[in-house]
Amino acid sequence: MVQITSCVLALSLLFSYTQAANDTLSSCPQVWSSIASDLKRNFAGCNNLARSAVRFAFHDSAGYSVKNPTYSPASGGADGSLLLSDEEVSRSDQNPLQGFRSFLLGKYNGYKDQDVTAADFVQVAGMIGVKACPCGPVVKTVVGRKDNSNATPDGLLPQAFGQGADYQTLIDLWADKGFSPRELAALIGAHSTSRAFAQQQNGIPTGGQQDSTPRVWDVKYYSQTQSQSPPRGVYRFQSDVNLANPETETGKAFSDFARNPGTWAAEFSAAFYKLSIAGISEDVVAGLIDCTAVVQ
Repeated sequence: MVQITSCVLALSLLFSYTQAANDTLSSCPQVWSSIASDLKRNFAGCNNLARSAVRFAFHDSAGYSVKNPTYSPASGGADGSLLLSDEEVSRSDQNPLQGFRSFLLGKYNGYKDQDVTAADFVQVAGMIGVKACPCGPVVKTVVGRKDNSNATPDGLLPQAFGQGADYQTLIDLWADKGFSPRELAALIGAHSTSRAFAQQQNGIPTGGQQDSTPRVWDVKYYSQTQSQSPPRGVYRFQSDVNLANPETETGKAFSDFARNPGTWAAEFSAAFYKLSIAGISEDVVAGLIDCTAVVQ
């Protein structure tokens, strides 16, 4: 029943975007339709490429912090640096995205001469990755970002285990990025379809999943992260368990989203779009081109 409700909500979101997207499709450069068709074939079935695309977009944007020096184009946010910088992608925080970076860079190189930026390519791929999963919502998708090939400041990504995985550190980290505890809870619901490939030292086998339905974009992640007895074969991150504590603000959001998949889909979509423009000034965002229709 939850899965059906989630899918119905995702479809309602799609329809709510359709008219506005169709109205703006004529302004979306045609090349993005070709890119979307290309990536949809690669991401079909909510496979590991689709999952990696979501995480890659997340990591490229999440380098933003109000504590960073202000610099163009996004102060460490959505600027394509994770795709363009060998230094940034080689950091341990990015494991094992290096392989996906090689895949995505190959794709990007086939389109970059058509006025396509790496920053846009990364974020559009992430939106298509979400939609590739059954019940995945349509997230507002824009283009027109500028690139930065320099590595973003280090130490700004959330940690799954150990130092930095505690509740308050995570809340403070995301507050510096402009996100409330509830928005954070909505964002990490993307772990509904995640599999861990770099957490063997923390007891998670290669490919260990974070909920029992890793090929479906649903809310089982929330209830199973809060559960005292998660299903066999589900491996939880220490950070997620800390955020799921029902006595905390994020934990209350976990409980709400577990009961209301429609609420989560809407709030995830809003938070992921917000992350996709992290660090970009409001005046630049106002001039970005809506290409949501190509994701549908």
